[in-house]
Amino acid sequence: MFFSVIVPVYKVEKYLPTCIESILNQTFSDLEIILVDDGSPDNCPAICDSYKAKDDRIKVIHKPNGGLASARRAGIKEASGDYVFNLDSDDLIENDTLEYAHWLINETGCEIVSFSYRWVKNGNTVNITNDGLDERLYTAADIEKFIYPRLLMDENMNHVSYYLSGKAIKRELLTPHQLNVSEKISLGEDLCCVLPCYLQAKSVYISKKEAYLYSVRDDSLSKEFNTKQISLVENVITEISKNDIGKIPDFDEQIFRYSCFMCFAILAAAAEGEHFNSVKALCDSIEGSLHAEMIKRARFKSISPKSRITISLMKKKQYKAAFKFLVFCKKLKRVLKKG
Repeated sequence: MFFSVIVPVYKVEKYLPTCIESILNQTFSDLEIILVDDGSPDNCPAICDSYKAKDDRIKVIHKPNGGLASARRAGIKEASGDYVFNLDSDDLIENDTLEYAHWLINETGCEIVSFSYRWVKNGNTVNITNDGLDERLYTAADIEKFIYPRLLMDENMNHVSYYLSGKAIKRELLTPHQLNVSEKISLGEDLCCVLPCYLQAKSVYISKKEAYLYSVRDDSLSKEFNTKQISLVENVITEISKNDIGKIPDFDEQIFRYSCFMCFAILAAAAEGEHFNSVKALCDSIEGSLHAEMIKRARFKSISPKSRITISLMKKKQYKAAFKFLVFCKKLKRVLKKG
């Protein structure tokens, strides 16, 4: 068995069949599909079982709800493939994704293949993201030189993809790190697994192929806003700091930038949804966290004027003003778009 495709499943009955079909339609067939029903309360368990009855390459795990880290842990324990590919249950992959990954692995012997993302909404591509590096094989020395400086975030706000989905990773490399991710981590699970994999990997292939199709959903769980996200990011920082961070010469600077960026992103999400009722709790949450000091110590160079102004306000602990500025930017963008 070459690939184990792990699909955590929770409340996605509308999207799950298309996701599974995108795996079954792969031009490469030496694979197993592990569907992990994480206690989904809808029709997902029955959908998983119906597909299992149709194709003997499909395994189904039914478990009580425990969150994404818990579901992926259950999946990796059942995996038998040489490489593991994680796929979120509301997303898709191109039909030749695994065939191309197999070819790259055979040609280069790499332990990780990282694909680019195409963000799709209502059938239309709205964005394309990648690791921001040249497409090629990165050996151990290359990883240290080019990937380590942006594992969390460089001074220009660039970073490699934090996503675990969209990567083919050697099972022997991935398994211990996947099993080591605390099930208490409910935000940033991917980074907690991806970072140690990169720290241990001897070879990585960065691909510009837009093999992973990320579904932009208005009802996505990942888009829900909660002021507790601030403390959840603190948990991520604590978790990733347990790794062999000595390999990253500027780890402290990167962690400061990561902390600042995540608080900026949470403020931006609040502004995008115009969550005015949550502003005080959000600002108090930042003020009372380790982020307040990290934001002050974060240093950036070439970033957008919008980002620079917002972060400048955050450094002065003017979080509410930063929120209002982001709301203003959103409304201005809307007006300019109409004009």
